[in-house]
Amino acid sequence: MPLHDSFKTTGANVKLSKLATVPCIEDLDFSMQQAGKHPQAVVELPWKAATSPTTFVLRVTYLDSSDEGPSWTLHSGEAVDSPALWSHDSVDTFLIQSLIAAECDPERALTSIIDTAPKRETVTVPKSNQPAPPRPQTVRPNLPAPADLDRNILEALQRELRREGTGLYSEASFYWLVIQEFNRYQQTETPCALLIMEMGLRLTDGAISLPPLRVLHEVAGRIQAASRPLDSLCHYKDPKLALVLPHTDINQAMQQAMAVEQALLATPLGPGLDPRNVAFNVGIAGIPDTCDHPGILIAAGVEALEQSKKTNTSILLFPSA
Repeated sequence: MPLHDSFKTTGANVKLSKLATVPCIEDLDFSMQQAGKHPQAVVELPWKAATSPTTFVLRVTYLDSSDEGPSWTLHSGEAVDSPALWSHDSVDTFLIQSLIAAECDPERALTSIIDTAPKRETVTVPKSNQPAPPRPQTVRPNLPAPADLDRNILEALQRELRREGTGLYSEASFYWLVIQEFNRYQQTETPCALLIMEMGLRLTDGAISLPPLRVLHEVAGRIQAASRPLDSLCHYKDPKLALVLPHTDINQAMQQAMAVEQALLATPLGPGLDPRNVAFNVGIAGIPDTCDHPGILIAAGVEALEQSKKTNTSILLFPSA
């Protein structure tokens, strides 16, 4: 049954018919139209794909205080108190569909967990008028068919590694990732770096308030958009966040921190949130530039963060030896 042929209104909510696939643009456009027809009501669009064990619910509503279009919130589960995966204000349904696909679509989710596409090595070289020679193609005959990757197992593992409610890697996962990078350095001398970050909202009396969950979702989305697929954003000693940067030296980590700051402060994080009232601080440390011990790496990043707050410097690098 087409989506627009069946929906029911329950109290202040408009519940659309449950889909068997991830919503398409037409479904999102229809949901947004219904939200416009029922101001202040919450339009609920549920779906459960055959390849996923999870039922997702997209809730759409128009808020009087928002000038950026309807508010979209994706939930994992149909219960009223089911965890929110992200929240975004926009009239761009193509953007919303991309966010949904990255979170829910099995093909996209699998790519984000295990990327089997060939990677091109990034090398900075002086520009030349001569075209680069073609890279030789390696012929590998008689390769077997790819093994089946059980998406249900991968999705279950992701749920274990990430904190419910935010979708970010948990503090326990953070420790594991840091130790993995330390082990890699010991075997291959590949550098790694760490950004320890803290963000707050300046109140009128000068005090710093922690951002609400909705703003945290926006912050996480912008940090991840400014990062590479191999970088991992984690919780660490709330309200801190940590960004683990594999294959990264201190200079590259500084550039990454500046890119994150630009992504967070270029535009408001939400309606009425002036970027000038956002307090953002980063401490940077790396292996082997700072130390060669995972515990010291974390402590150095935290100390650099605290010094950045004391000196009113947004980004601070722990002094190298």
